[in-house]
Parts: sequence; structure tokens; C-alpha cells
Amino acid sequence: MEALLQLNRVAGDVDQPTDLQIGTVVKAPPDDDVLEISINTEMATLRQDILYLAEPVIEKKIPLLKHRHAMPHIHAGVHGSTGGPSEPYTGYSLLSEGADGSVQSEDIKGWENGKVLPLSKDKKYIILNPALKAGDKVLLLRVQRGQKFVVLSRVYEGGD
Repeated sequence: MEALLQLNRVAGDVDQPTDLQIGTVVKAPPDDDVLEISINTEMATLRQDILYLAEPVIEKKIPLLKHRHAMPHIHAGVHGSTGGPSEPYTGYSLLSEGADGSVQSEDIKGWENGKVLPLSKDKKYIILNPALKAGDKVLLLRVQRGQKFVVLSRVYEGGD
């Protein structure tokens, strides 16, 4: 009996010679209720309940803190100056709590691979690491004899 089990294990390993595999995200929140990844067309998709997500594939973002600036509105003419501080302007930038916004002279941007990191839709966060989305290629580690998979990272081809 043990010999048959061993033979079966060896035969199974021939079909999947490595524990590392490339998959494609088929469905992902928030567009879909669950995360699903396809390894190949002959196999059912891997559903969220058998996937462990490693840190590089989980969304990370930095909040842009709200701060206020008073923008002076002054007219100078032959009869002297008029005006004073206008309504405060509220904007978002990367400032620590209690920092002085008057020293900031430009918007802060994050860069990766020569590209500016994107902002969230509400423009209140810099997205350091986007969440998985349909079409993303991912590196998977097969564990527990294929009963579970760890999603290690995104995979980029060529110059992407």
C-alpha cells in the first residue's frame, strides 16, 4: 500500500515539477466579491479561501494630511493698499501632524521605476502598493501538496 502511495506522489510531482507557478488574477475585489486566480485553463480557478496573500500583493497607501493656508489678497494702488487675508485654502500634502505647512513649496510625489506613484481616487492617499486586479500576473507558491497557495508577488514581463 505504501508503495502505491509513493508512486502516486511521484506521478503527481511530474505534472507539477516545481512548487512555484505563475497565475493570472481573474477576479479581485472591489469589482468582484472574491479573489480568483487561474493557473491554467484545464484547472478550476484558485479561490480566495485557499490563497494566502504575502505583503507585496496587499494594498499599501500613505495618507496625505489635510492642512490649511491663508492666501492673502492685497491690491496696491495710488491710494494705498487694500485687502487682507482671504478665506483659508484647504489642500492635501504629506505633512506630519503638527508640521508647519508654510515651509512646503511643492507637492510631494512618490516615484518607482521612473514613474510617479498614483493617488487614490479621492486624491487623499499615495498608493505605494496597489491591490491585485484582474489581469495581474502573480507568482504562486504551492503548499500543502497543492491544497493551498501563497501569492508571493506580481510578475512583470520584459520592460513592464
